[in-house]
Amino acid sequence: MRSSRRAGRTVSMLLIGLTALAAGAAGGYFLSGRARQPASSSDAPGGPANSDRVTALGRLQPEGGVVPVYGPPGDRIAKLYPVAVGQPLNVNAPIAELASRRDRLQEVQVARTQLDEATAAHAAAKRAGEKKIAAAGAELNQAKANKVSDLAALDAKLKAVELQSQTAAKQVDRLRSLKTAPEDLERVELLKAQADAELSATRATRDKTQTTYEETEKAAQARIAAAKAELDEALARTPIKSSAEKVQLAEQLAELTILKAPVSGVVLKVSGREGMPTGTEPILQLADLTKMTAVAEVYESDVARLAGWVRGGPVSAEVTNPALPKPLAGAVRSEADVTRMIARNQVFAMGPREDADRRVVEVVVHLDAASSADAGRFVGLQVTVAFAPPGR
Repeated sequence: MRSSRRAGRTVSMLLIGLTALAAGAAGGYFLSGRARQPASSSDAPGGPANSDRVTALGRLQPEGGVVPVYGPPGDRIAKLYPVAVGQPLNVNAPIAELASRRDRLQEVQVARTQLDEATAAHAAAKRAGEKKIAAAGAELNQAKANKVSDLAALDAKLKAVELQSQTAAKQVDRLRSLKTAPEDLERVELLKAQADAELSATRATRDKTQTTYEETEKAAQARIAAAKAELDEALARTPIKSSAEKVQLAEQLAELTILKAPVSGVVLKVSGREGMPTGTEPILQLADLTKMTAVAEVYESDVARLAGWVRGGPVSAEVTNPALPKPLAGAVRSEADVTRMIARNQVFAMGPREDADRRVVEVVVHLDAASSADAGRFVGLQVTVAFAPPGR
């Protein structure tokens, strides 16, 4: 019985000791965490106000942001050009070739063939129309030339017949005055009548000839106008312009099957693989690392004070993290660097008692050239940003 009581006491003492040990360890962890986390806003975001400086958590990112390169949905990567993390790319440098490129190039060939056919049809229609116009023009010129010659001949004949008629009339008058024999007078009067008839016939022939040639000229001119209209219609039916635009559009679509760098920058991450469908995730991400920033999440209660500092001029800031080779230097240049929207924090402190749901305002800190060179290796790194008022 005594041995069992002693065993029970021993177990109880052991349990008490283990409980005390666990409580001590938890307390030590909490105290060590509190020792690492400063107690005010001068050392930790979201703490009470401090007139000396404002401190906030933030993240390093390029000034122009990280640019993801996506492919169009529904396609696939057929070929990935040699790109590696850390490799600099110039704008429009080729990144990947899509599987649809073969079809797009075939469409270009079809569009070019259609353009060639339309061009040939246009040329043939133009030649045919020009020949019709030339033939109608030749008929018109011939009609004009014949009109001149025929009317000239008729005019000459008309003058001769008029002279005969006048001569016959004079003879009739003379014989009447001389009171010659009736048979002589009748013979001369018959000659005059014949001359008058021939004169009337010649005049009628000339008028008819002139009218005929005028109508012929009108008909020839109408044929010329019709031939020109047919030529215009034939040329309008050949789709030269639309075929050329189809070629241009097909070439543009084919060019889009080669994905190119939208900006100059350094490759941060390569996710694409040959055969991978496009449109679901970026093929790669790149950024211009020559200009880096720290985006600080300033607690809402510190924003007014920081904005007041910025209105007086640029506010210097120090950016730190154990991963950095040295503290980084930068500045908030103007009020434009302080956003006017309060949002939830995206950066979280490491302590177990830290507030994980804070209301913050993003403030952009522009790092200087030397600090940008150091920060370019740590895109997305969580940092602590300390803002100092002007003159401090």
